[in-house]
Parts: sequence; C-alpha cells; structure tokens
Amino acid sequence: MNIKNTRLQNFRRILSEKNIKLKDIANRLDKAPSQVSAFGGKNPTKGIGDQIARQIENALGLHDGYLDMPHGVGEFSTHQILSHTGRKLPVLRSVPAAAFLELDGELNQDGTDEWIESPGPVGPRAFILLIEGISMYPHFIEGDKVVVDPSRQPLPSHYVAVKHKHHHAITLRQLKQEGTEQYLVALNADWPDRIVPLNDIWVICGRAMWKITDL
Repeated sequence: MNIKNTRLQNFRRILSEKNIKLKDIANRLDKAPSQVSAFGGKNPTKGIGDQIARQIENALGLHDGYLDMPHGVGEFSTHQILSHTGRKLPVLRSVPAAAFLELDGELNQDGTDEWIESPGPVGPRAFILLIEGISMYPHFIEGDKVVVDPSRQPLPSHYVAVKHKHHHAITLRQLKQEGTEQYLVALNADWPDRIVPLNDIWVICGRAMWKITDL
C-alpha cells in the first residue's frame, strides 16, 4: 500500500471511530467541505499530501506521522499478527540491537529468546526493538516492541532507530525537519536535550514501521 492510500485509509477509519463528518473536519481545518471531499470523500480526486496530513493530525490530536503508518501501529497484538508473513524477527533490547546491526550474517534463532512474526513486508536486516526507558513517553512505553527496517528510507515525521557514535545502544526518536536542518526528537516533554540536531555523531539505523503491543 502506498503512502496516499495509507493516509486515506487511516483518515476514513479515524473519522468513523470518532463519528466525525466531513463537514466537521472541514471546519476544524478551516476548509470548504468540497476541499476535504476532494481528498477524503467517497470518490477522492487527489491524495492527502504531506502538509494536509500534518494539519489533519493536529486537528484530530494525533501525533505527527500518525496518518503515514499502516493501520495497526500502536494497535497490533502478537496474537493479531501471527501468520501474516511467515517471517519471524528477533526481539532485541537497545544494546543487542546495535550489535545485531554490526553482524555480517543473519542472527539465528538461538541468538535471542523471542522471535515475533512481522506484520508486513520488511527487508533482510529488519528486527524488533524492545523499548526501554521513558524518552518516547507517552506514545511509546517501556516494553513496547517496534519493528525497525533498515532498508526503508525515513522521511521527516517518521520514527527512526538511531545510534550515537560513541554509544553502543539503539534508541527510538522522531525525525523532524526545519528548513534544510533535520533533528531527532524525544517525545517526552520532560526529557533533557529532547531535541538534538541530526549530525555526524548520530546514525539512523532504520525506520520504525509498526508498534506491537502485547495484550
């Protein structure tokens, strides 16, 4: 599914769940109903672009990038995803995840205690990052499992797995852009140095694709 279809599907689902009509969201966006119908009606004539996607998320109280993620991010359980792809991924904490990315070969199933089937197609080096700490609270809490795919190109507002050049651990951040500069953002408003520039001491190790939450 491409990004435009993903956004449209999420947009329609959210309106249905919240019982919001197109004219209501048009009012929130300060747009004419016909403008909203053009990208979110029964027969849309154009896709939801980056700018309008962020406006919709803001109007509905969603975090940046929510519409870009396939339905199920933050809502999958391990029971729901079984048998979707047949591809099992290793569940790794921050330090083992960094070591895994430095391996030349593949990690065998004796190398980690937990393997979970991927909820969708991923590249050959994909893994599941076990969230530790509170830097990404409240959208990600300790124990959440996030599928990371190093083969996917991240864009601003996407969540990314990153590694500091002088540390041996992987952490999750949101990628933001202001003008030509890019930044890594910790979602926890109380986190020290929560916004740092993406410079040569940081390496993006992959794009976060799905969050898997145990029931």
